[in-house]
Amino acid sequence: MKRLSVVLLALIALLALPALAGAKKPNGAVEWPGKIEAFHPGECGHNVATFNQRLRKLGYIASHGKCVEGKTERGVLAYRRVNGMAQNFHAGKGLVKRVFAGRGGYRARHPGAGRHVEAPLGKQVLVFAQGKRPYAIYPVSSGKSSTPTVTGHFQFIRTEPGYNSHGMYYSWYFYGGYAVHGYESVPHYPASHGCLRTFIADQPEIYRRINYGESIFVF
Repeated sequence: MKRLSVVLLALIALLALPALAGAKKPNGAVEWPGKIEAFHPGECGHNVATFNQRLRKLGYIASHGKCVEGKTERGVLAYRRVNGMAQNFHAGKGLVKRVFAGRGGYRARHPGAGRHVEAPLGKQVLVFAQGKRPYAIYPVSSGKSSTPTVTGHFQFIRTEPGYNSHGMYYSWYFYGGYAVHGYESVPHYPASHGCLRTFIADQPEIYRRINYGESIFVF
């Protein structure tokens, strides 16, 4: 009888495993449904789709599908920059584990500003936030030391759709000739003439997100 009870308890435990695998933790994180793994460019599957979802929940950009595409890679780069990690596009095991634990989010510097944009130059990212909640974080390249990006509190004042003669793509100006714009080259370090360069693939979305008169804090 005792042996039968042990067997029944074991069966109940096995049946409960699927539910436990997806159980939510108190902080909203989700247990990883299996072995922690790294993700590689072009890799697809349910776990990748869930990773993309968790990355977006933290405020970083990511693809909406079930594959590691360019947008997910750029979101991983932004995550690495915010968290002081090596600058690359690789979603390694440690990073994946942190994302699923709900760790590594960006803390807004100006939570009382309502809907606004932040550009922390030390992190080389562009952050769209609603109060204290970031909802879209992109990697950028700001002004190099000889032509630094202006700092302060500004408003977006002028647009320039498409490409201009300088190769700037879908520009939003916030102070004189300083703008947020797409560019062919966005290296892992400050390299622009003062503007905030974004990846060409991200800029149309960024362009649509910004509104006239919206605040941007550069610091």
